[in-house]
Amino acid sequence: MSVSDGLRDRLPSSEDRSGVGLRAATALTYLFLYGPIIVIVLVSLDAGRYGLRYEFTTEWYRNMAGRSDLIGSLLLSVQIGIIVMIVSTVLAVVAAFGLTRFEWPRRKGPIATYLIFVPLTLPIIIYGIGLFVFFTEIGVGRGFLPIVVGHVMYTFPFATLVVAAGVLGLDRSLEEAAMDLGADPITTFREVTLPALMPNVLAAALFSFTLSFDEFLISFFVSGGGDIPLPVRIWGMVRADIEPEVYAISVVVLAISIAIAALATRLQRY
Repeated sequence: MSVSDGLRDRLPSSEDRSGVGLRAATALTYLFLYGPIIVIVLVSLDAGRYGLRYEFTTEWYRNMAGRSDLIGSLLLSVQIGIIVMIVSTVLAVVAAFGLTRFEWPRRKGPIATYLIFVPLTLPIIIYGIGLFVFFTEIGVGRGFLPIVVGHVMYTFPFATLVVAAGVLGLDRSLEEAAMDLGADPITTFREVTLPALMPNVLAAALFSFTLSFDEFLISFFVSGGGDIPLPVRIWGMVRADIEPEVYAISVVVLAISIAIAALATRLQRY
């Protein structure tokens, strides 16, 4: 074997180099996506705040627990999220069956689908400004009701998309068999259709809660009168100087959002 052959055997092949490059690119992508999250978690446990020396502490979490404004906003966001979750999911089930089962005319069917899903492509700030003007003009102003209405408008198309995917995948022969055995449409829906669709319904509900819980722009325009959701409260705390309790509450929100999103994704697989 010549010297050149020996060097060629020792040098990495083009496939090995491409594999290393792909792994490096993947690692950098994950670092780009999750780097800020890791930093927030680390800073929430750092007594030095912005210093180079890291000092572990849970002081910011203890201070957060004693902040009535933060806890109140957190509970308000949970309350709004639950209401939005229920309303959006019920509307999504009705809309999903209307879009997939109703015999639409050839031209009206695509238009109906477009009208429901086009809000997914619109900037959220349009919702916020429009709702602010609307509720101001009718004399309602800012507060709990405008927040709930705005969040339902925002989450409803997402929930409908999830439920509609489940309706399209249903085996209609099961419903037909139930009706052949004497079940009326309501009984068939309650005993056959809804249980089969339940994973998608639960996933839509959890996604709706997560989207509502994290929503800022709509809440920013229509919140007021003492009803301040957590994202708006956090924004107010970071306008001048970031209070360290913000790091702690951010980690709490992050944990809740990840847990709910993971559960919704898992339910949608079944």
